[in-house]
Amino acid sequence: MNARQSIVLLIEDDSDSASQCRQLIEGLGATCHPVSSLEDAEAILHHNAPDVVVVDYDLPDGSGIDLIGVLRQSMSHRNTPIILLTGEIDAHELERAVMMGIYAFLAKPFSSQEFTKLVHSAIAEEAGRVRNDNGK
Repeated sequence: MNARQSIVLLIEDDSDSASQCRQLIEGLGATCHPVSSLEDAEAILHHNAPDVVVVDYDLPDGSGIDLIGVLRQSMSHRNTPIILLTGEIDAHELERAVMMGIYAFLAKPFSSQEFTKLVHSAIAEEAGRVRNDNGK
């Protein structure tokens, strides 16, 4: 197993939801960096490379899809697994997110088990990809 703890960037403006997600992420043994806006997320991404990004669709300063676009244009974040959390989302927007290469989306309200399974799977996939990239 990788000695380094996985890092999950959580962008969620609802404090109750953010708190619940953070507990679940930390329960997986990962480090969670919770922020509540795109601006704060971009500041963290400028200095860090999280293993997984969990982003809410509806944020105070834009859409989670805006952040997906930023990540996919960045060399250091191009392949980072992204989980999009959605309350209500238009089918066209969801299709756009899928075309941009999100790892998965999770409709709210979701169960702790669904969230944990998805984040764990994304962490495992990223760890495997990093090992393959470094082990050429």
